[in-house]
Amino acid sequence: MNARVSAVPSVALAVAQPPLPPPPPPPTTLRGRSFADVYQSVMQRSGEMLPDQVVHVADLRMTPEGNITLPGALCYRINDHAKRQISSLLGLRWEKWFGSASGEERAEEVNRRFQRTPGEKKIRAWVDRDGQADGVARAFLAPTFTPIDDARLFDRMNTMLRGLLDEYRFTAVQFTDSTTHYTAVHTEAFDLDGELLHPGFHLRNSEVGASALSLDDHWMRLVCLNGLMVRVGGKRSLYRTHRAIEDDQLAAALVIAVGRLPERWAPAFAWMQSAKKITVPHPDDAVAAILGDSAEVPKAMLEEAQRVVLRDGDATRFGVVQAITLVAHQTNKDPDVRFAMERLAGDYLVATPNSV
Repeated sequence: MNARVSAVPSVALAVAQPPLPPPPPPPTTLRGRSFADVYQSVMQRSGEMLPDQVVHVADLRMTPEGNITLPGALCYRINDHAKRQISSLLGLRWEKWFGSASGEERAEEVNRRFQRTPGEKKIRAWVDRDGQADGVARAFLAPTFTPIDDARLFDRMNTMLRGLLDEYRFTAVQFTDSTTHYTAVHTEAFDLDGELLHPGFHLRNSEVGASALSLDDHWMRLVCLNGLMVRVGGKRSLYRTHRAIEDDQLAAALVIAVGRLPERWAPAFAWMQSAKKITVPHPDDAVAAILGDSAEVPKAMLEEAQRVVLRDGDATRFGVVQAITLVAHQTNKDPDVRFAMERLAGDYLVATPNSV
């Protein structure tokens, strides 16, 4: 007699997970923060800044815990940007030299070099939210360094441009240890063959000397939220190194930069229209030519952009630009790398022959 075999579910089936839900549909309306909301955030953040301290380098000391003590018994932790500046100041290769060293050994070497280094430094610091020290050192700068802080920028914008900026939405506000990034686009969009493109600006600043103050023309593709920076006429809307400037002059520079953006949108849009009609024989080689010489773009980002441009199959100049900006937005997480990729893609777009 044949034994009856009952069906037993496999372990694989028993633990199988339900299928993942489909990805959300692409946005159809512009979302973002108002200028008033971003302004309040900037002013609140500025309230956490401590007064700058100008000290002789020889008077600084590092503790075994890795903190820096200043004259007057102030004790600061240091962030990554400040650590890089100390390494450069003292001629250190921090990670290589101190990777296996004890805190005492590290402090001994750093303090020996502090004592032998002449001159003064201006130390900028935040309040230490964790309460582990009196503050968090964010930069060691020349005593004469005169930063244009974000709070000052937004205060001038609030006074002179608030009504105009009500027409924009801030789609990204990002901070690193050394830079700040504010991306805003206009609520009115351009229609490029059924795709909505919102023009606007990208404001980058550094309160610790890592970059100049700049305001660039910015375009956002609504369907994927990609960004692109374009230099119309080969010029940025605003570029200024950090040095002394009166409030009235700063306000005037911002008013001019933001006020002339709309007149720059038409030629940039024409380049995009032309770029959609021009085929690129080898789009992956075009990506390499655009990004390959940049020290700011990691090789992994270049290679991913090459893969994306071949995967998506858009072998036009516009397709090359979109592949780079898609990777800059979705794969990369560093705002400064994104800034570099979007700027380089914009330079490539500007070189498009205008056939419209």
